[in-house]
Amino acid sequence: MEILNIVIIGIISCLAMDIWQRLLKIMYDINPSDWAIVGRWYILLISKAKIYNPIIEEVPPIKNELRIGWVVHYTVAIMYSIFFFILLKYNICNASIFNGFVFGLLSVAVPCFFFMPVLGKGFLGLKTPSPFLSCTLAIGSHVIIGSSIGVLYQLFGY
Repeated sequence: MEILNIVIIGIISCLAMDIWQRLLKIMYDINPSDWAIVGRWYILLISKAKIYNPIIEEVPPIKNELRIGWVVHYTVAIMYSIFFFILLKYNICNASIFNGFVFGLLSVAVPCFFFMPVLGKGFLGLKTPSPFLSCTLAIGSHVIIGSSIGVLYQLFGY
């Protein structure tokens, strides 16, 4: 039962992040994350063992990349949920919006120090047209997912 709860919490928290990004699009015309690029990167990682791909946007689209990108996106959210569950089990934190918020802030290290660099956008998105905006959007999305994870674990009685 715990495994099912972990997966449900990961999916719902990811959905919260996706809704947040859609609201940003409606209110401020800020495009949501491009999961096709994520799918393309993942396909190239698996098929060619290529982790660093600074010109990924110039690579021609690959069949099913968008679908695969969405699967990767939700799988990563489930992994975040697993990691938060481990923190709960070892009494490193408790289930709350505050701890979820902190978890979300810490998890932003993944896009800022791994994913942006492997896609050629530099650490903290410094090679993007607007590094401050790139980081701010990553922080916002990760705070939403982390806070959702904290609240959901609390609601699930952990």
